[in-house]
Amino acid sequence: MSKKQQKNRYKKWFFILLIFNITYFGYDFLETPSFFNHYKRIFKKVFYPPKVPLGNYIYGIDISQYQGIISWENVKSINGDNKIDYIIIRATAGKNHRDSFFTSNWRDSKKNNFLRGAYHYFRPNENSTLQAQNFIKNVKLQPGDLPPILDIEKISNVQSTDNLIKGISNWLLLVENHYGVKPIIYSGAHFFNDYLKINFNNYLFWVANYSKVLNPILNQKWIMWQFSDNGSVDGIKGPVDLDLFKGSLTDLKKYALK
Repeated sequence: MSKKQQKNRYKKWFFILLIFNITYFGYDFLETPSFFNHYKRIFKKVFYPPKVPLGNYIYGIDISQYQGIISWENVKSINGDNKIDYIIIRATAGKNHRDSFFTSNWRDSKKNNFLRGAYHYFRPNENSTLQAQNFIKNVKLQPGDLPPILDIEKISNVQSTDNLIKGISNWLLLVENHYGVKPIIYSGAHFFNDYLKINFNNYLFWVANYSKVLNPILNQKWIMWQFSDNGSVDGIKGPVDLDLFKGSLTDLKKYALK
C-alpha cells in the first residue's frame, strides 16, 4: 500500500468515526473538551459502568450542551435503576458564554417535574464581575429552584491564587445579593482541599470524586456528590455525570428558593 493510499485510508476512518460520534453520541467536536477524554469516557461507560453508592441518598444528573438534544420523556433513572429526582444544568461559562441548550434544558426539566438547578462554569482568567453578570442576565430562578451554583475547577495562569480567591468571593457575593440566597460551590475533591476548604468553609459544597470512597471529602460539610462522569441515562446519548444528594427529596427541597 502506497503512502497516499494509507493516508486516504486514515482519512476515511477518521470521517467514519466523526459521523458515528455526531449521529450516535450527539457530541460536537468543537465543543467537547478533549477528543481523547471523550472516547475514554465512552469506553468506561461500556466496559466499566459506575457503581452507584447506596445509602440515605437521592440521585440526580448534571448536563450541559455536551449532551446534545435530550429526549426528556425517556429520562427516568441512572443506569436503568436509581430514580432521577433532580437535574443540574449548565447555564453559562466565563464572561460571555451561554450554554447552547440551556433554554430548552431549563424549560423541559421543569416540564418533566424534576427539581432543577443552574450552574456557572468559572473561567479563572476572566473578570469575576462580568462572569456574575453573565449568569444573572441568563438565569431567571423561580421559587422551587435550587440555589445558583458556581463550578470552579482550575487555578489561573494570569493572576495569583489570592486574587483568584477574591474573584470567586466577588462572584458569590454578587450572585447572592441578586437572588437573595447563598450559592452552592462545585469543585473536585483535590481542588477543594488545596484552595477552597479554608476560604469558603461557610458554603455548601457539591464535590466531584470518582474514587471508591465512602465520602467525597473528609471532615467537611457536603450536600451533593458527583460520583461518576460515565453514567447511562435513557434519553441521553453518551456518558452522563451522576450525582447524589445526602438526604431525601424533602431535605433537598428545603434548600430551594422560596
